[in-house]
Amino acid sequence: MARWRPRMLTQRTRHHLLQKLFWNRIGAALVTQIIRYERMFDVVVRNYSLIGETNGERWLLSILDPDPLAFDIGFHDGSSTRAMLRQRPTARVIGFDPSHFAARCYGSAFATDDRVSLERVALSDSTGQLNFYDYDNMCNSLAPRKEVMAAPELYTVPVTTVDAYCASHSISQVNFMKVDAEGFDLHVLEGSSQLLSSQGVDIVVFEFASGWAASKRYLWEAVEFFAPLPYTLFHLFDGFVCPLRYDVRIDSSCTLSAMYVGISDRRLDRGDIAIRHFAF
Repeated sequence: MARWRPRMLTQRTRHHLLQKLFWNRIGAALVTQIIRYERMFDVVVRNYSLIGETNGERWLLSILDPDPLAFDIGFHDGSSTRAMLRQRPTARVIGFDPSHFAARCYGSAFATDDRVSLERVALSDSTGQLNFYDYDNMCNSLAPRKEVMAAPELYTVPVTTVDAYCASHSISQVNFMKVDAEGFDLHVLEGSSQLLSSQGVDIVVFEFASGWAASKRYLWEAVEFFAPLPYTLFHLFDGFVCPLRYDVRIDSSCTLSAMYVGISDRRLDRGDIAIRHFAF
């Protein structure tokens, strides 16, 4: 005798049932909580996070050489430089930021510190001059931001590249390069191609966030940029790095912001950097 099986619901029926379940006042409140916890899971566990104290940015500084030369690109208020100097008190840090705010912060906190200097230029993939959009906050950028409601102060700033700067200052090796250019991060990396080709940067970390939408750049472009270079691209976690497995679903700078790390083959060969192969 044939065994009776309940008829499976069609896709259309399932969709209609779920819509009736959630498309009402009570269901909508439940959806809001589900989305909240989903976002929390992405930030805390999957580490799509820009929270420097817990996303691995501070840990990354602990694996630097004892006396590193560091580039702090996107100096802003100097918080990244402070963190570097706490971990490596004898570090030499060169900050890059054309904003008035950065100049004020440098003047009040680092002007008498011989370990730190500030170059009041923007970095990109070519030299010249560009408009700078100063929102008087962390969104200051060479790209206008659509998600920022405040009207920016607009002024022209000098622009150079990492390659040009290093050539003019006889710098051939940088131990650590932090790039937080509010959307121009990939432009900065492209302007570092000569230095990176020679493994002239041990570790480079860049922010992937909403500014990338403003400059119309994508994570897949960063993956393709690093592919021919002697570097491995990682997703940063707190205490380890995970090889980046590109998927178009993570290419959202507005909802899955993250810190990504390029580590040179020569630096990886030391074998002292924790690597885990998580696939989430």
